[in-house]
Amino acid sequence: MDILEYLDNSPAPAWAAENAATLLKTAGFHEVTKVTADCPRKIIMRPHAGMLFAAVLPEKKAATPIPLRIVGAHTDSPHLRLKPNALQKTQGHSVLASEIYGGMLNYTWFDRELGVAGEVFYKVEDRIARKLVQIKKPVAIVPSLAIHLQRGVNEDGFAPPKAASLNALFSLAEPALTWHEYLARETKIAAENILSYDLSLFDLRGAARGGFNDALLFSGRLDNLVSCFTATRALATTEAQDRISAILLFDHEEIGSVSESGAETQLTTELIAACANAAGVPAADLRTALGQSLFLSADMAHAVHPHFAEKHDTENRPRLGGGVTLKVNQNRRYASSAATQAVFHDLCMRHGIASQIYTHRNDLPCGSTIGPIVSARLGVPTLDVGVAMLGMHSSRETCAWDDLAAYQNFMTQFFAY
Repeated sequence: MDILEYLDNSPAPAWAAENAATLLKTAGFHEVTKVTADCPRKIIMRPHAGMLFAAVLPEKKAATPIPLRIVGAHTDSPHLRLKPNALQKTQGHSVLASEIYGGMLNYTWFDRELGVAGEVFYKVEDRIARKLVQIKKPVAIVPSLAIHLQRGVNEDGFAPPKAASLNALFSLAEPALTWHEYLARETKIAAENILSYDLSLFDLRGAARGGFNDALLFSGRLDNLVSCFTATRALATTEAQDRISAILLFDHEEIGSVSESGAETQLTTELIAACANAAGVPAADLRTALGQSLFLSADMAHAVHPHFAEKHDTENRPRLGGGVTLKVNQNRRYASSAATQAVFHDLCMRHGIASQIYTHRNDLPCGSTIGPIVSARLGVPTLDVGVAMLGMHSSRETCAWDDLAAYQNFMTQFFAY
């Protein structure tokens, strides 16, 4: 599975984690339900649908505290998510009622053929089962209002009302079946057994290389599936060393990370502690081990926009194709410190990896990542690193193809650093 296939096959967080697990299993990783001293050295855990934890443990127990190298990323992206009782009637038509998830660029979701993907929960005898679903055909569309009915839109800007205008047109009239019956037809689950769902609308147009010499990558969900894929591939090629190498793919970063599968979860601390224990690190030495460790918060970065350069800082303007981007914010919206910045530059110089720095304008609010959350929870030195891109949080985003190889090399070398 390459990056294009991963992007196309991961239209919802549960699918992103599922496909990452498939990649790791192909590389010899074993799925376990808990971390123990006698478990395989290459393990995967799936605590929740959109979350994945994987690690490469040392072959031998350590006599002293050993360092950890951990890469974290998030499986979710801003998009339209279906509400319960999604099928609604309006003006003789039927629409799918959606909720805006995260800070998406709303206008980019109009006039696109949309599929449906996610999870369906249903009753099987005396238990609840779950099925991953992808309906890869044009199920619905969010139609624009004609320019004739909003003459000043190109001058005044397009700010669609959020209450209902992002509901997706599904049927010309009231369909002859309920939404659960439609899902039953598509999923082969009896309608009366469907209990609930977590379903996302997604743009059916697939990931593609383009631009001159195919130097660009166009796709939905580059933020942050590029980081999920790169972290997974880097760990897949990592062999057991005198350290613990791990990845943590979290859900719900785009809405604050406060959930059972977000970076705020107590599972973060518990999983790392379990790995250290399995590697022979006494609980009393875990704090020392974490102090000698590194966490890499992997998330996409803002490239300088060719038409809006004034929106960027006067310096530290990363560009497409400039290599791996280090993100720095003195108010710790990004977790990079002076100490971890030194690690970043040292690693890049050692291995000839192209690199650049991003800082945010003082008069604009800065976004954040899982970096500060995990850094504070674990007390581990942290780097915030990504790939520069354009159109962040659009339904269609852009980055440079060659930056992906630099990112992959950086993460691979990070696990060995």
